[in-house]
Amino acid sequence: MQPLRMFALATAVLTAATLPVTFTISPASATTSITATAQAGITYYAYHGFNSAASDAMIHKLIKQRYRPIAFSVSNAASPRYASSWVKAPGASFWIYQDMSANGYQQRFNTYRDKGFQPTVVSATGSGNDAVFAAIFEKATGKWFAKHGITTAQFNSANKTAAKEGYILTSVNVYGTPSDPRYAAIWSENRSGMGWAYTYGKTSAQNSVEFKTRVANGYRPTDIAVAPGGTYTTVWIKDASTPFYAYQGMSSSGYQRRFEQLRAKGFYPVQVDAENGTYAAVWAKA
Repeated sequence: MQPLRMFALATAVLTAATLPVTFTISPASATTSITATAQAGITYYAYHGFNSAASDAMIHKLIKQRYRPIAFSVSNAASPRYASSWVKAPGASFWIYQDMSANGYQQRFNTYRDKGFQPTVVSATGSGNDAVFAAIFEKATGKWFAKHGITTAQFNSANKTAAKEGYILTSVNVYGTPSDPRYAAIWSENRSGMGWAYTYGKTSAQNSVEFKTRVANGYRPTDIAVAPGGTYTTVWIKDASTPFYAYQGMSSSGYQRRFEQLRAKGFYPVQVDAENGTYAAVWAKA
């Protein structure tokens, strides 16, 4: 894929406030565009279930129309499928890549780090040499660090270090195998000192219980990653004032259905992840 670049100016605002719902509908792929005219006047576009060629074509089209990506997910390493969400808004200059190997991602990482860019979203699927990566790099404005290919123990250790040194987990994805999950994660400088936490390896039922408890204590999810074994890793931030919706356990058509329902309520997806046909996503108020 050719490098894609755009000069613009802003990142998306994440939001939260209903219980996660789990249900199953027969898989299907779909694309939907949305124009929001609510308070912020945000114009946004989302697609999912796209193969590499369709995603590449859509990325080029959206960049020409001056959209910027805020979410990007790859699933199904044997035949990659992409889900993404874009907004027409100002923001930092960025680059976006798909269909990368682990080595390819590392090379891009090194190149853009040296140019002052940081990965803001990293997604991976598959394991070993067959793993496929997708990522968004944006011009960095603060301190950050990122890791990929790390084990659960290494992920936990990195989070402890991050919290101790004033960072916050801003993106996480889980790939590999059910018996050997691997994490790709990004930690950014926690300038506002916002309280945060994370949970991992939760079944759907456990994550639903976790959701109720966390929300009751003033937290909301900003990132929900679906692991190869069907478990969930979630990032929570201390913010009870921002409206949001979050759902897990959705099929492709189930995600489309929620998309339509929440569009009617003035919400759009700010984070989406898929693995083995199962989707999880967070919606914000437009």
